[in-house]
Amino acid sequence: MAEVLRFFVQYEAVLYFVLGLGGIIYLYRFWLAWQEVRLAIYGLEREASRARLSQAAIILFILLVLAVMVFIMVTFVATTLPAQALLATPTLDFSAGSPFDQLETPQQTASVATATPLPTVSIDPTGCVENRIVISTPEAGDTLQGAVEVRGTVDVPNFGFYKFEVARAEEELWLTIQAGRNVMRDGVLVENWDTSRLPAGDYVLQLVVTNSSGEELPPCRIPVRIELPQ
Repeated sequence: MAEVLRFFVQYEAVLYFVLGLGGIIYLYRFWLAWQEVRLAIYGLEREASRARLSQAAIILFILLVLAVMVFIMVTFVATTLPAQALLATPTLDFSAGSPFDQLETPQQTASVATATPLPTVSIDPTGCVENRIVISTPEAGDTLQGAVEVRGTVDVPNFGFYKFEVARAEEELWLTIQAGRNVMRDGVLVENWDTSRLPAGDYVLQLVVTNSSGEELPPCRIPVRIELPQ
């Protein structure tokens, strides 16, 4: 189950793109079939057009159901599992010989980490706009433990919906914690977020807002540190 959810979280944008492209194609086919039904003169011609119309309608319905399933899996189901199960983990490459050959001593690990530091999630401060898109609590650099209340502002023209997400500082793999469709003015974005379900370490929180036209605005991101309760 965790592998399936990890797939949905990692490829959410790709899945939406594919389903949206299919929706556009079959919406066009539906429109063509509808025009054929209206202009058909003979009975057989009308029946064939209606069959194509029904086929396009069924496929459109299936694509809509799949899109709703992806949204539910990523936004709601994924948040019910421990985040460790959804975050990427390194695997050994058995094609390169014995797996024991790939184990490193602490000295080797330290030298590799020093020579090639892991990439980090970029944080652009311009994404946080006062009185528009803001994470007010917690603040950048805070250390989080246990249950946390997240407050912020989501108030943009043509507002559609928002998502509050978290990722490890060294990974561009976002986990959706909460989503909503209500305008917020220093309101509660997440009422009781259990940070103890995440491994201790450095993280980045982001607030992503999408307008009514489906355009995703630049995310508001802040760095935090999560520590396990004593």
